[in-house]
Amino acid sequence: MSCAEPVLSQRATAYLDAAARSPLSAATARTVSDQWSEENPEGIVNAGLAENSLMHDYLARFWERPGSLRITHTDLTYSTSVLGSDRLFKALSTYFQTCFNPLEPVLPKHIATSNGLGAMIEHIAAAISDPGEAWLVSAPYYYGFGPDLDANSQVQIASVHVPREQCNTLAEVELLDAEMERRERDVVKPKITAVLITNPHNPLGFCYSREVLLAYCRLAQRWNLFLVSDEIYANSVYDAPDIPDAPPFTSILSLDVKKDAGCSPARILCLYGMSKDFGANGFRAGAMVCQHNDKLLSAIASKARPMRMGSPSDILWSALLTSDDLPSYLAQNRRALSRAYTYVTSWLRAHHLPYTPANAGHFVLVDFRKHLEAVTNDRVLEKGGREPARKEANDEVALLNRFVDGGVYLGPGASYACADPGFFRITFCIPRRELEIALERIETVCGLPHKTAEISRSCPE
Repeated sequence: MSCAEPVLSQRATAYLDAAARSPLSAATARTVSDQWSEENPEGIVNAGLAENSLMHDYLARFWERPGSLRITHTDLTYSTSVLGSDRLFKALSTYFQTCFNPLEPVLPKHIATSNGLGAMIEHIAAAISDPGEAWLVSAPYYYGFGPDLDANSQVQIASVHVPREQCNTLAEVELLDAEMERRERDVVKPKITAVLITNPHNPLGFCYSREVLLAYCRLAQRWNLFLVSDEIYANSVYDAPDIPDAPPFTSILSLDVKKDAGCSPARILCLYGMSKDFGANGFRAGAMVCQHNDKLLSAIASKARPMRMGSPSDILWSALLTSDDLPSYLAQNRRALSRAYTYVTSWLRAHHLPYTPANAGHFVLVDFRKHLEAVTNDRVLEKGGREPARKEANDEVALLNRFVDGGVYLGPGASYACADPGFFRITFCIPRRELEIALERIETVCGLPHKTAEISRSCPE
């Protein structure tokens, strides 16, 4: 006697179908299931995920030190608020005052925390957007925004491509403004309810100037939008020898948006998290600062139970934020990022691989377009015929698969909505030996001369 199987929802079926069709998902799954380690030297080096492991030894020593962690009875309960603990609110308040130069003091009551910044974005979306509406973002952009917005809130991304030379200029905001005018003129749906920026930028690694941030504020006011500023890389800004005059980090919290941009401060939301500056992606700890919109904070609190941060992450983050070691940690992290960036860009220049200079974040966007031609030529030879000369997404996926076959994963440009196939994001803040292996494997896949060892000798850790 046969038994009928239970049926998943249409939504779950759609998720499974999309994952099965996605070659990017397949490459990522291969990488995660067979990652390189000292115990698995033939595994795949993950040089595509933005994880900073340069300070892991420091952090492990800090949190293992006697007296660093103090667990209270409250930590074993649902805490003092659905939005977080009083301890973490106070620690973050001091941190924002010290590192973000806010125009007005960031008080504990302005802060909400969550189990990761993705969860915070999802809950903000549910509070300011209805299903089917969209957030405006310039492309390229962080690939996780789409899933974060769509997973439960069913909010979409409306992206506008910005040429590389116009990024972080007033022309960038003008392109978004023109898109809003087009949508209004042609009655284009979905409705836009927010504009989203990443500052410092992911994947391009620059800090937005004050002038451009104020232009974004004017855009938000003109079109009645929220302005969501993701500042998760705020303290991952470093000295980059190839752009000595790079703009420093300017937080949206530091601007007088009402006086200088005619923008209501109630539109401004600042996001932050533990994953990047504190090298702790696995702890799942995010935060939002909302200084002038109590109604929004109340709306998020009313549905906050699923996004609550666990007490262990709260305890660990608070301990570091309130430690006398914090300034030393942040300074060491910046120096480590600068050395790693200098090393990987020296390697790129040695191989004449164009890249977008950066001074923030954990990565650099590299132009591998000339290596797409080899993929296309091989496809012609395999088929015994000739395909039209083109550089399409399938060529980029083919090159991605070659990298993975060769034992290294890089972040494909398609994930970040890059306009042209052939760009890949390389994460450089992984342990030096692991990064060396990744670069050696890229040399092999691309048929480049092996220069990694020579460059390693000239660029000390």
